[in-house]
Amino acid sequence: MKGFRGWFMNYALVAAILVSTAPVAVLAYRLDGSRWRWPMVALALAGIGTAAGILWIRRYINSLTKKSEEEGR
Repeated sequence: MKGFRGWFMNYALVAAILVSTAPVAVLAYRLDGSRWRWPMVALALAGIGTAAGILWIRRYINSLTKKSEEEGR
């Protein structure tokens, strides 16, 4: 897959997570002095961690696929 479709299939989930995490981070920034500030910060960090985890899993699976293709040759 090349072009936009390839990008969309590979990175749309990560982009959606980051886009939905951004308002939570802004809300956490604006809730100065509220008891909900730190739970919102935790949600924002969890969203960033989820996106990083998805990218790490994708890279790991690609490396396994590349190794199995090299062994097959």
